[in-house]
Amino acid sequence: MNLQLLDFIGNKLRPVEIRLLAKYILRIRRKAIQLKDNSIYFIDPVSNLGLQLQKQGTYEPETTDVIVSLLSAGDTFVDLGCNEGYFSILAGKICGTQGKVFAIEPQERLWEIIIKNCQLNGLSNIELIPYGIGAENGELLLKLYPSTNTGASSFSDAYNFTISAPWLRSKLYGTQLVKVVTLDHLRYQFPADIKLIKIDIEGFEYEALNGATMLLREKVFKNILIEIHPQALHGMAQNESGIDELLASYGYLKRVVMKQLNLYTLQ
Repeated sequence: MNLQLLDFIGNKLRPVEIRLLAKYILRIRRKAIQLKDNSIYFIDPVSNLGLQLQKQGTYEPETTDVIVSLLSAGDTFVDLGCNEGYFSILAGKICGTQGKVFAIEPQERLWEIIIKNCQLNGLSNIELIPYGIGAENGELLLKLYPSTNTGASSFSDAYNFTISAPWLRSKLYGTQLVKVVTLDHLRYQFPADIKLIKIDIEGFEYEALNGATMLLREKVFKNILIEIHPQALHGMAQNESGIDELLASYGYLKRVVMKQLNLYTLQ
């Protein structure tokens, strides 16, 4: 299908229900695409991720640049909120057979896609961890966002569908009861030295860090890349300053990569 039409459906049609109807009528299905670097991804052609890969050959270039600049062969990378696995695949290729990637994603609907993307790229150094991450172990209800942007699903009640009929939309697109663990709970799966952890979990960033006190105290994470979601944080009575202060107390220095994307590095 013509990329211009796919772009119109994915980026111009509003509200999202019209976009989903167009997908259904035109029978738009996932397909495998190959990028210039020979990476292969099984994408939804009208999703946020799928369109960026088709149009630009990359996804979230600022985050991509940080990952590429920091990781080397033999390193370990934790992809917290890996969605469909784009950054996990990117890191898996860089870290190589002597390195390791932990792809953490709670959405059951994405597990098969993550595994398929690993297989398409011939990567065996990526381990899928199918849990949510929070301040304590337990269960939480994940509010699912439509297939056009699965990465926007969130545990926060203050995120997504805030413009109109949020109660109806949350019922329409469903939820998933998720097993949640702390990062400290996973510490025995992790090596003692992790070069980079990327955290993009739609407003649960502070909660995840609060459950990583042992890892932070032991300085396991050398670099922490966080996408900030102010609206969701605000709804949980949290903010970016709280994240800054928490990480500063463990010796991390903040660098702003771009608006709402920060890199925290051990001093």
